[in-house]
Amino acid sequence: MRVAATFIMLTAAVALWAQTPPITAQAARGKVLFFETTKGQPCATCHQMEGKGSEAGPDLKLIAALSPKGIIMAVLSSRTAYMQEVKTAAGQTFPGLLKGQAGDVSTYYDFSTTPPTKRDLKKAEITDTKDNAQWKHPPESTGYSEDELADVIAYVRWAGKGHTTVVKPEDMKH
Repeated sequence: MRVAATFIMLTAAVALWAQTPPITAQAARGKVLFFETTKGQPCATCHQMEGKGSEAGPDLKLIAALSPKGIIMAVLSSRTAYMQEVKTAAGQTFPGLLKGQAGDVSTYYDFSTTPPTKRDLKKAEITDTKDNAQWKHPPESTGYSEDELADVIAYVRWAGKGHTTVVKPEDMKH
């Protein structure tokens, strides 16, 4: 029975892999920036693509279907609606992203550290949460060129939804 289940899972994985188009040259450049940039923190410090990187930030596969203009608006936003200011009973305050709740435990990623640290806090350990207006999304200040941003967007669109269309800087304009 186990062998049959493993075979079915492997067959499904191979079928899925076969459906993903080959990576384009632009998306390959974007992949390098996503995982290894020297301009600020790589996107993978907080986000995951292709099973690599951190699960701390939102899942970028959810925005991969957007137009390049829609993605750039999300990437360059100086704030995110998901980031909260979390205050603990111990007197700590940190920018946190809620990733889940189970019983009386809330799982946050603490963005005051690099990479973000996963913290499981009991309800009694949290005294307050509110919108965090101070935290800035790192790409807002990385200094990527328009071509580099287009490359990163091409990678996110390819890895998330299999898009192979070239992203031009003018595709990202308002």
